[in-house]
This record gives sequence, structure tokens and C-alpha cells, in this order.
Amino acid sequence: MLGGEKMKKVLVLAIIALFVMVPFASFAKTAVSDSDLGAVTAQEGVTIDFAGLSLSAVSLDVQSWGDGDGFSSYTGAGFVGAAIQMSGNVVSLGGTMTIDVGTNATTGTAVKIGLPTVQIGSAGSNNLNITQVLKLAGDKTLTNGASVLGTAYMGNVTATITGGLVVRAH
Repeated sequence: MLGGEKMKKVLVLAIIALFVMVPFASFAKTAVSDSDLGAVTAQEGVTIDFAGLSLSAVSLDVQSWGDGDGFSSYTGAGFVGAAIQMSGNVVSLGGTMTIDVGTNATTGTAVKIGLPTVQIGSAGSNNLNITQVLKLAGDKTLTNGASVLGTAYMGNVTATITGGLVVRAH
């Protein structure tokens, strides 16, 4: 019988031999017949499926622009802008987006991006509506001494961008 130390060495060598031999077995090549190859379907590239992705309830509190030092006898800051409220579906995506890369002898390498359908607003009961309260004020948040100039409203805003291809050749 082998002593404890020798037994450990033999066991370690056996495990090392096993790990060394495993990669050679995985590199074995076998021929695939034409009939077997004919049944194979493959695809390269990336496909991203957008199923029911929707952006809604977007909040944009204030949009304003102004002048921090005023002009002539109006030397204080002044801003004009709108307090904005949106309701309904803002953007919905549907379908698949594909990204693929290829090369040809004439134009070189190109990236092809297939776009999904983008729906702005909604054709259903959850239409995009935008209300803007127009104001003048002494600060960019339109709260300091604000005067309401009026209200702008856009209702049932919709647009559909159907898929297409974006190709960039190098």
C-alpha cells in the first residue's frame, strides 16, 4: 500500500491528467453531412424585441428662457415660458430592432440597424394631450411675480414612425 504522502501525490497527478486530457476530447472534429447541414438554421447579429414598451405620464414642470440682467429701465431678471402638463401615452415602441455588421468588396464594412415601430401619442383612448400655461416672471421657475399670458393646448397628438433601416458604411 502507498503511504499517505505518496497517495496524495498520485491522486493530484491523476486529477491533473484528467484536466489536461479533457480539452483534447472537446476539440474532436466530426464531419456534418449535407443533409444534416441543410436542416440547420442560424443567425448572427442582435435582435431586441420591444413588446408593449410605453412611456407615459411624462412631467415637464417648466420650460423658460430669459435674461439675467434685463434691459434699459427693466434692469432686473425676466423670464418667459410655460408650465407644461402632459397626459396619455407619449411614446410606445413595438416590434423588433436588429443590429448587424457586414463587409463587402465595394463599400467596405457597414452597420445595419433595423428600427421598430415608434408611436408618438396614441390612436386609442389614451391620447397624448399637452397643456402649456404661458407666463412672464422674474425667475426661471416662473413663480416670482408671475403673470399668466394665456394657455396653449394640443390635443390628440399622434405620429407613427414605422420601422426602417439605418446603414452606416465605413
